[in-house]
Amino acid sequence: MSMMASEVRHYETPDRSNLAIVVFDKTDRDFGYIILGRDRRKIFRCLEVGTEFYSTADEAEAALFEAIKPYQTDGASEYPQGDEIKPTLDIFDPVVPDDKQHKYFKILKDNELRTAARNLIQEIAYSFVDVDGNYIEQFQTSAFDQRVWELFLYVLFHKMDFEIDNSKSIPDYSLSKFGMPVFIEAVTVGQNPDFDVSANTAAEIAELSKDYMPIKFGSPLFKKLSRKKKYWDFPHVAGHPFILAIHDYHGLATSDTPGSMTWSRAALVNYLYGVRDDVEIDGETVKPRMVVGREGLAPAIKIITEHRYGSKNPIPSRFFAQPDAENVSAVLFSNGATITTFGRMGKIAGLGDQDVKMLRMGTWVIDDIGTAEPFMNDVDADDYDEAWGDTVTMFHNPWAKHPVPEGLFPNISHAIFDPKTSRVLYRFPPKHVLTSITQVIVPNCHIPRDCRPSS
Repeated sequence: MSMMASEVRHYETPDRSNLAIVVFDKTDRDFGYIILGRDRRKIFRCLEVGTEFYSTADEAEAALFEAIKPYQTDGASEYPQGDEIKPTLDIFDPVVPDDKQHKYFKILKDNELRTAARNLIQEIAYSFVDVDGNYIEQFQTSAFDQRVWELFLYVLFHKMDFEIDNSKSIPDYSLSKFGMPVFIEAVTVGQNPDFDVSANTAAEIAELSKDYMPIKFGSPLFKKLSRKKKYWDFPHVAGHPFILAIHDYHGLATSDTPGSMTWSRAALVNYLYGVRDDVEIDGETVKPRMVVGREGLAPAIKIITEHRYGSKNPIPSRFFAQPDAENVSAVLFSNGATITTFGRMGKIAGLGDQDVKMLRMGTWVIDDIGTAEPFMNDVDADDYDEAWGDTVTMFHNPWAKHPVPEGLFPNISHAIFDPKTSRVLYRFPPKHVLTSITQVIVPNCHIPRDCRPSS
């Protein structure tokens, strides 16, 4: 919950009209409870805080069970608070004709395998503030991916205990923590059928990571950098850290090809810092070229000045060194803002169909020096755990006017570039997920259905 208290047990009434929490007071070292119910916007808000405190969680739980009985029998589904001014954001109520709806919105809205994701997204949307007034229309149509990314970031920042100020529409997020303001603009890598290509093998991925994918990342990032009205010139942003948050949605997964989000992250490093591992490609084998350094053998680093691919005009590399880029404090990246991620998190929250099973497999980092190993987990397993920041990395700008303190963004990975050595140092939290796919399965059905690769 906060620095003052932590949630230790969670409960819900059978009809889910009420939630309850046993909390631990970190100051007095005792336990209490809180009961919540939906207001007129369907947001769960506090109805009652226990006035007695207990030495054990079991005692607090027993008192909670007595206190919640009147709410279980009052027949109420809403508990008006008197300040519900803004309307309920019913994100799945169609506002455009069926033929205008995005195909993934239709899947999310109607597919039986997406119940957990649908229920969780609706719960999140109840508290989401639509500053621009067009969120639902864009979520249901051409900007589906962008709006999913924004919703993912909204949850991420909430879980990191940021205060979110919705009084300004530019940039997308005005945050503060410990009295320090931070501003974030969300951006996505989209499709371009005249330019886009796909990768199937490690060798193809290595080749596309050199120039093709940096150009894909560079286009939306540079567009934000060169915006006529600069974000950092807005009075409320000036003098504070400003971050661009980017997600790649451009290469959709097929039965034969993994989605680009499963392999594109290395190319972002190449573009932001103008360096890449110097690899040797022999057929389908890719391995780093090793050199002798101060601490023994290490992967060779290649300095990049530009990216050139196909008919596209070449673009300069090292985004953080471009004119005005000193005003961009960092680039926040994830490859996990997908329907499937919301589905897994919905399953954890008990909002999914118990007959739908999810198996997640991929590669994660197991220690703070970046050792990667494969994993496979059953999302329904009792010991399965996942956090919203598991796929998130912040790439810090070494030349930023207003650097971002790492402590503001805990439990994500951080990338720090050393201009003297041209090497990138990573600080990884436990089990940081580099890439993954999730199989969504119905028992007695031998073929996974509607499985969209995700991180």
